[in-house]
Amino acid sequence: MYLKLYRLNAKPFQITTDPRFLWLGEKHSEALATLTYGILEDKGFLLLTGDVGTGKTALIKLLIKNINVSAIVATIPDPGLDPIDFFNLLSEEFHMDRQFASKGDFLIQFKQFLLKAYSSEKKVLLIIDEAQRLHHELLEQIRLLSNIELEHRKLINIFFVGQTEFNQTLMEERNKAVRQRITVHHHIEPLSEAETLQYIAHRLKVAGGRGEIFTHDAMRRIHLFSSGVPRLINIICDHALLTGYASGRSRIDAGMIRECEKELRLPEFKAIPAAPAAADAPQEGAAAPVASGRRIVLMLIFLLLAAFSALLVYQYRTDQPQRWATEEIAPQTYRGLSGKPTEESITEEPAAASLPQVAVAPSDSAPQAVSSEALAQNPFAKGKIIIFFPYNSNELTREAMAALDQIADFLTAHPDLKVAVRGYTDAAGVPSYNLSVSQFRANSIKSYLVGKGVASANLTAQGMGPKDPIASNETPSGREQNRRVEIELVP
Repeated sequence: MYLKLYRLNAKPFQITTDPRFLWLGEKHSEALATLTYGILEDKGFLLLTGDVGTGKTALIKLLIKNINVSAIVATIPDPGLDPIDFFNLLSEEFHMDRQFASKGDFLIQFKQFLLKAYSSEKKVLLIIDEAQRLHHELLEQIRLLSNIELEHRKLINIFFVGQTEFNQTLMEERNKAVRQRITVHHHIEPLSEAETLQYIAHRLKVAGGRGEIFTHDAMRRIHLFSSGVPRLINIICDHALLTGYASGRSRIDAGMIRECEKELRLPEFKAIPAAPAAADAPQEGAAAPVASGRRIVLMLIFLLLAAFSALLVYQYRTDQPQRWATEEIAPQTYRGLSGKPTEESITEEPAAASLPQVAVAPSDSAPQAVSSEALAQNPFAKGKIIIFFPYNSNELTREAMAALDQIADFLTAHPDLKVAVRGYTDAAGVPSYNLSVSQFRANSIKSYLVGKGVASANLTAQGMGPKDPIASNETPSGREQNRRVEIELVP
């Protein structure tokens, strides 16, 4: 409808997934790289989470398209099924050409299918979309599928894709076995203001747009309304283009975006007025212009689209879960393509730990043990907090979680404080992967604090890899001290 006015070749802000318009910012590129690594390294269980409309499905489609390996991929779009229905759907997706009446029959054939894929040097990838709909019984059955493996290799990679409330499901005690098997996790955050501007410009360019259709102030207003969620960006941008078309304006400014905001907010939406009564009709002999009839038709179409868009926005804004991420990750021995241990895997176990699992580090001083009483008063009174990670593990110990609870209580009581979370590793293994491990650890701490009520905006998480060791990497005890996350107040 509005393509000619704005000199576009296609609608740039369709809600449907169109690979032509896919824009990979820093967040999505990082997620793509992390997940690709997890598949190539046969990490077993992978997890991608994000709020509604952040682009999870589009990212998964790109991942499947671009992954540079021979793979057999099955996608389950809705896992709200009974186990036997789930098994038969798997059989259909993996082209096993069988229907099963019992779990036992399925497992026999599925094991043969996995072994055949392995002998053909093909990876098997199961993607479960809308994972937040999984119930405990089916989640446990999926976990048991991963037990079909060889001594040196996973035969299937299982990829959960879901909204952030799926993390709450994983945190239930009965789902601990699944939670501890997740080795790669990435959470997609909404776009920043700068990324929102780049996103809009990219989609307009792909659609053939020339010149400035949205003013800078208009795009900033779009970011405020959408909070950086791509789906909401698409909705309000499309609505603005339609509004501009109806009023004959070729440029969208901030004022027009404000008008669209009012129309898209469901509580302020008003019903279509009733048709004029017969008494209000034009007098006999009066000429009703054709243009007036066209305007009425356009306004009816406009109001119908506004109602549809408002319903979508209402559904999003009433269905936002609390932002969580996986807190506990199982101990893992990371192996490279050669099958040899990498990263923090070493040939000798560290010496018995005399190091406290939680410590404080005053400026230019070695880490010192800290009591729970001191943490309760002011965790940062004596400097930064250090959480040490067990040998060859990303798992938070009970002592570490107790300390994080104290830190969370302090930060929620002081919402103006900003905190930096930095992850570190020892220097053994591949540097690039050590960097990934350290980022993973920092994210785990940040996620835990957010789950305890600390504002995500007040926390930054950064992986430092083997940088800034606090002890020598030449000894097991030194490496033990270097596997840590530091939590420090930002001045």
